[in-house]
Amino acid sequence: MAYDKLQLLREGKTKRFWLTSNPKQAIAEFRDDPTMYHSKKKEYFTGKGALCNQINAILMQVLQENNIPTHFLEQIDQNCTLVKRAEMIPVEVVVHNYTAGSMCRRLGLEAHKKLKFPVMEFCYKNDELNDPVINEYHAYAMGLCTQEEMTIMTYNAMRVNKVLCDLFDSIGMVVADFKLEFGRVGNFLVVADEITPNVGRFWDKDSMSRIKYTLGSAEKEYEIILERLKQAAKDLL
Repeated sequence: MAYDKLQLLREGKTKRFWLTSNPKQAIAEFRDDPTMYHSKKKEYFTGKGALCNQINAILMQVLQENNIPTHFLEQIDQNCTLVKRAEMIPVEVVVHNYTAGSMCRRLGLEAHKKLKFPVMEFCYKNDELNDPVINEYHAYAMGLCTQEEMTIMTYNAMRVNKVLCDLFDSIGMVVADFKLEFGRVGNFLVVADEITPNVGRFWDKDSMSRIKYTLGSAEKEYEIILERLKQAAKDLL
């Protein structure tokens, strides 16, 4: 079935969202030149959007197979996915399994160390403020979400972490950390936005670092992750 992009709804760091003929649905178009890690880093190569779109499609479907609700409907072409329109909650839920990035800088931790327990952090999604770290009480006081919604987000974030860790372990990788966003669809909360290397660190088990550092190519890294996920998905989807 063909889907037409009728009107640009909004443009984010990694995607454009388009209105469709169905007011409850939108088209998410993945771009080649997204920013990463809270807009502090850009990593561009031709075809990146298509690779991210395919990686995201597999991961969202795996979540749904594990009874974790998402806004994903179907991948419709190389760069585009049909999604449910959601009212996004301006809170990013970040799950850390290993020390890396800003967590090390803020807390003085040695990088690339496995944490004794997964750490969950929250960021206020605000580009002008550089997505500052907040706690749940900030979220309630600022009216970003309700206590019930926070409970659902944290519960599902830990479920997502378990599913992703098991999946990536099966393809010879570890999930160092990743960011989730949630949206309201009717009376339900769903995992929305994306799950790709744009918003997470997925390390090779042998080197315990990004594949691009051993191969010298970010493009090859994304291609390898996609190929490994495709193989794993044959038994899961």
